[in-house]
Amino acid sequence: MKTNYFENCASLDEARSLYRQLAKANHPDFGGDTATMQEINRQWAEYQATGAKANARSRQQAAHEAGKKAAADYHDIDELGEILASKLRELLAISPDLVVEVCGLWIWVTGETKAHHAEIKAVEGMRYAFEKKAWYFAAVPSYNRKKRSMEEIRNMHGSTHYSRQPSQDEDRQPQPQPLGTGA
Repeated sequence: MKTNYFENCASLDEARSLYRQLAKANHPDFGGDTATMQEINRQWAEYQATGAKANARSRQQAAHEAGKKAAADYHDIDELGEILASKLRELLAISPDLVVEVCGLWIWVTGETKAHHAEIKAVEGMRYAFEKKAWYFAAVPSYNRKKRSMEEIRNMHGSTHYSRQPSQDEDRQPQPQPLGTGA
């Protein structure tokens, strides 16, 4: 029997709370099963990607109501969710020293990036923003050339920070750990 752990969650906060409970109960370091924990992590990443798609759709609807076009008008939102989830996994696999933040349809990487410069640069599509001292991936390119601070970006698009817990067994899949949400 296959369990969909997050099917009854009505919000990202509710799903995050459930993820933490499931991780405490099923993590191998606490006597849980590795395969079960890997499935929970897979479903959690999928739920987050779905949340990013829903967020993009709501921004698209708001733009349409204001008589404007949104970035989602030019891209397949379902494909973007898959791309974001894939990049999130790639970046978290590099090191537990990195903090990965999703803001709208962009991914920002901070933390100990200098020590992992080559590995981050090797992830397709990653660029460095000198002013922000952060790496980024734009699932949807921005044609707005106005310079914004990270705080302004977080306020516009919201944000969720992720980090990976250090693992004794580096062959295991990285465990995305939400650190909190921004505005």
